[in-house]
Amino acid sequence: MKIDGLYSWWIALLCASAVWPLLASPAAAGHMEGIAPGEQRVSPPIAQKKVAPDLYFLYDDASSNAAFLVTDEGVLVVDTRQHPRHGQDLVERIRKVTDRPIRWAIVTHFHGDHYMGSPALKQAGAMIVSHRDTAAMIKKYHEPEVARRQAFFKANKLDPKEVQLVIPDATFEQGMTINLGGRVVELLYTGPAQNPGDTLVYFPHVKSLFTGGPFSRKNWPNTSFTPSIDGWIAMLKKVAAMDIEQYLPGHGDVGSKQDLLDEAKLLGDFQAGIKAAIAKGMSREEMVKNLHFREYKELRNYDRLHGFIESTYNLLTTGKSAFFLP
Repeated sequence: MKIDGLYSWWIALLCASAVWPLLASPAAAGHMEGIAPGEQRVSPPIAQKKVAPDLYFLYDDASSNAAFLVTDEGVLVVDTRQHPRHGQDLVERIRKVTDRPIRWAIVTHFHGDHYMGSPALKQAGAMIVSHRDTAAMIKKYHEPEVARRQAFFKANKLDPKEVQLVIPDATFEQGMTINLGGRVVELLYTGPAQNPGDTLVYFPHVKSLFTGGPFSRKNWPNTSFTPSIDGWIAMLKKVAAMDIEQYLPGHGDVGSKQDLLDEAKLLGDFQAGIKAAIAKGMSREEMVKNLHFREYKELRNYDRLHGFIESTYNLLTTGKSAFFLP
C-alpha cells in the first residue's frame, strides 16, 4: 500500500499515542508532561444489556460496543468489534439469544475496532453494509488500522494475522432502510462528523439510536479523523434534538440527550482552547506541553490528549484531517 508523507507521519503518531487504557504501565498509557500518571483506569467487564424487548446492546469498555436486533426473520447486527475472535464472541452471544439467521451487519465507520470482527459475521451469513465513504476508507486504510492496534492485540493475546480485510457487500450514500421481520431499521447519514461516512442506526419502534463514532459517552472524543469539529458539534446537537429515548454509543454506556450535549460542549471547549493557543503563537509542541483541559481529566482516553491536541492543531492550521478519501 502506498502511503503519502503526511499520512505515514500521522500513522506513526497514532501508533505512538493512541494507546489503549488497559496497558499496564503509566508510560505506555501516554501520561502527559506536568500531569501525574496516577492509577491506571480499570475497565468494567463486558456487559450485554437488553435495552428493548428485541434489541441488545453489548457494552465493551475496553474495546468497542455493538448491538443486535432479533426479529422473526433473522438478526441485524451493528458493528462487528475489533478482532475476528471478538466477532465470533458476538456471534456466540447472539446464538444464546436466538438461532435465527444473522442477516445483516452494519459497519458504522472505518475504525478497526468497529469492523475487524467482520470475518466472523460474514461466515455466519451476514451481508455487511456501510456508507460508501466508510467502505472506501476501510479498503484504503486497513493495513495502517491493523498496525496501530498491535498494542491492543498483544495485550489481549489476539493474533493480528487472523485479521482479514472484509469489504462491505453493499453501500449507500444518503441513507438506507432495512425491513426485517416486521421491523424497520434506518441507516442515517447526516454528513461527516468524527469521520467521513459516519452512519447512525435508528430503531424507530423503540426510539433507540446507535451512534457509532460521533458519540461516545464519558469518553474523550478522538479528533484525529474529523474534517470539521464545527460540523461534528452541529451533528451532535441535531441528533440530541431527535425524538430518541436512548442513545447507544460506539464507546461508553447507554447515553441520554444531555450526554450528547456534554460531548458537544467538550469539543467546543477543546477547539476554542487550541484556537486561542494558535492565536498566541504557540507551537504544536508548546500546546502539547502546556494545554491540559483538566476539567475533563476523568474521561476515558484523557491519557491520549497529546495526540488529540496534535491532530486538532493539524486540522486548524491546514484545514485538513490526516485521513481523507482517495
